[in-house]
Amino acid sequence: MKVLNVLEMAKERKIGQRRLDLFRRENLETWILWFPPGDVQIMHNHPSDRTYYVLTGKGIIKGRNETHEVSQGQIISIPAHEFYEGSNPNDEPMILLGNSHKATEEDVTKAGGQRNEIDKKTGKRIVYQHGGGQDMGVLADWN
Repeated sequence: MKVLNVLEMAKERKIGQRRLDLFRRENLETWILWFPPGDVQIMHNHPSDRTYYVLTGKGIIKGRNETHEVSQGQIISIPAHEFYEGSNPNDEPMILLGNSHKATEEDVTKAGGQRNEIDKKTGKRIVYQHGGGQDMGVLADWN
């Protein structure tokens, strides 16, 4: 068993670091996401379900056809393969506690990789085999 103070850990993140992993187990990952004022995350998806709990601040979680304002104490559930982005148009940081189960091989195959983003120029998917930023990504047509 391990106990962590996530708000204290958020203060220790490196400049520019959005995600800080807390636990990485065989079938479960838990992390915090830091959104400084004005930050916008690119529209993307993952091959596994995600939940985010707003620890502090407020912001916007946007899907392809919906937008939700979120604030401290709220929880967001995002199904596998659903595109979303987070943003913070406010003056104070927004900190989210996130978790997900390890994606199954079937889910990764369905997604084409570990993460997909939407290319703003072409509207096509950018498929990353190892998660955003860990490889170059490949443009792909929608299935």
